[in-house]
Amino acid sequence: AAAGGRGPAGGAGQVLHGGGACANSGNRWFDKTLQFIVGEDGTCGVVYDPAVIDGAVVAEMVDHALEY
Repeated sequence: AAAGGRGPAGGAGQVLHGGGACANSGNRWFDKTLQFIVGEDGTCGVVYDPAVIDGAVVAEMVDHALEY
C-alpha cells in the first residue's frame, strides 16, 4: 500500500511522516520527545526520541492507553 493508503505501510507512513509534504506532514514535530498520532480513520501510533526516553517505558504507556 502507498504511504497515504490503507494497510501496514500506509499506517506506518501516516504515523512516521504524515504522508509527505502534500498531506499531513505539517503536524509532525520531530524536535519533540514524544508524540501521539491519531488519524481520522482511527490509525494511531507514537513517535518518540529514544535518546531521551526509554522504549520500554513508552511501550508500557502505550499498552496502558490502548487498554482504556
